[in-house]
Amino acid sequence: MALDAETTAFLALDDFEMAAWAPRRAAEQGVEPPAPALPGVIDNLVLLKSQTALFVAALGDAAGEAPETFQP
Repeated sequence: MALDAETTAFLALDDFEMAAWAPRRAAEQGVEPPAPALPGVIDNLVLLKSQTALFVAALGDAAGEAPETFQP
C-alpha cells in the first residue's frame, strides 16, 4: 500500500492523539477554530480517519495509486 506520509501519520493517530494533533495542524495551516467548535472538529476528524481507513482497506494494494480517468 503506497500512501503518502501525511495520510499514514493521520491514520496512525488514536483518538486521544487526535485531540492534540487537530489544533496543532490547524495552526500550521493558518486556521484557528473557535474553542467552542474544537470538540466538534475533533469528532469530525475522528470520523474522517475512520472513513479513510475503510476506503484504504477496500482499495487494498491500489491505495495511493493515481486513479484512472473515467471513460464513458
